[in-house]
Amino acid sequence: MFQETGEELSERELEILRLVATGATNQQIARKLYISINTVKAHLRNIFGKLGVASRTEATLYAIQHGLVGVAPSVSELPGEAPPVALPDPRAVPWPLQPLQYVALALLLALVLGVAFWPAQRAASAPSASRFVDLPQGAKPQPTLGSASRWAARAPLPTARARFALATWQDKIYVFSGLTDDGWTDQVEVYDPSADRWERRAPKPTAVANAGAVEVDGLIYVPGGLDAAQAVRDILEVYDPRADSWASAAPLPRPLCAYAIAPWKQGFYLFGGWDGERYLDTVYYYDIPTGTWRQEVPLRTARAFAAAATVEQRIYLLGGRDGATEYRLCESYDPALAQAGQDPWRSHAPMALGRAGHGVALVRGGLYVVGGGWESYFAYNERYDLANDVWSTFESPLVGEWRNLGLAAITTQEGVTLYAIGGWNGRYLNVVQAYRASFRIYLP
Repeated sequence: MFQETGEELSERELEILRLVATGATNQQIARKLYISINTVKAHLRNIFGKLGVASRTEATLYAIQHGLVGVAPSVSELPGEAPPVALPDPRAVPWPLQPLQYVALALLLALVLGVAFWPAQRAASAPSASRFVDLPQGAKPQPTLGSASRWAARAPLPTARARFALATWQDKIYVFSGLTDDGWTDQVEVYDPSADRWERRAPKPTAVANAGAVEVDGLIYVPGGLDAAQAVRDILEVYDPRADSWASAAPLPRPLCAYAIAPWKQGFYLFGGWDGERYLDTVYYYDIPTGTWRQEVPLRTARAFAAAATVEQRIYLLGGRDGATEYRLCESYDPALAQAGQDPWRSHAPMALGRAGHGVALVRGGLYVVGGGWESYFAYNERYDLANDVWSTFESPLVGEWRNLGLAAITTQEGVTLYAIGGWNGRYLNVVQAYRASFRIYLP
């Protein structure tokens, strides 16, 4: 399976190979060694080339077979208080494995193959996360929040969660469904910023993850999503906040989750997403008065986990990922041009970092982007100046990884405040962080 190579691994490459053998991700390796994700990837390419392998699994098995990392002996082999065997010099001639070490190697290989080919419907019990489900790795404390100057903690989310749908109505923030430490939840919770208080509402009929929500004319629409059986749904469930009740509307043209959603006139748009088989470039519009869907001009780049915001006569679509790339894209879509048969897409200055699973909110001529950090490590958030087509940065209370969160902008007499809610940072979060994005000053 493996070819022999005369090339030696450097000390850094050996260090990275040992971490790979523990199951560490590129991001975890980058954090531990204080290097960038791209540097990790470059080292891995060199390691694969020197070892003559094509994957992390093959590299791990090669390292074990050739003594580059140790295989723990069984309890029966331990001679009382004997010290552990030191790792051999990677430049030395590989030593042969003992019989019990072959057994350990076979068990390791069986475990790796079992994880790789475990049925999709049982992914919730797998030891690693998928693209659409996060799995906490044991008990972890809530992350330490930085002392970002304009951020302040508010009453925590009662149910720590991520991959939920969020919408605002009458200056209150509604959180629908999503994923928690216990799996899928149908819980609906509403936050009143003026009272800094959470309340429970009628549960969503279908518990889903990777869905969005939008408010139009006093009703909140929650399309599609990934259900507890890990099936992508085509449902459209509608919440009436006045009556605290749910109803169903016309199903989507296809099962869909992880899309970007934005209101437009008497309806809303869905951009891209995942249908259970592939990342999509589709654009759908739902017309509420007629209860009908129509398909419009597709995305230039198929992707999911992007974020969208309506700004006057255009809808801005930011970031997203397709399983291989986190995009820096900043594009806008003009529905009027689409209806006229013209190209509705326009490209704008890209973000500084590729982001996916982030939130976006419009505040006084600017788009505020919070979170991300899927494959890349991020240390700040970004703001887009609509008039000048330029990006700037602003501080973040969490760094590294903060994705699949919710973001809402609430306007009061004092100004506009952003509320960043929940999300994922190696575990499900219940944090609520408020950022004063603008101030109002009243002169006598």
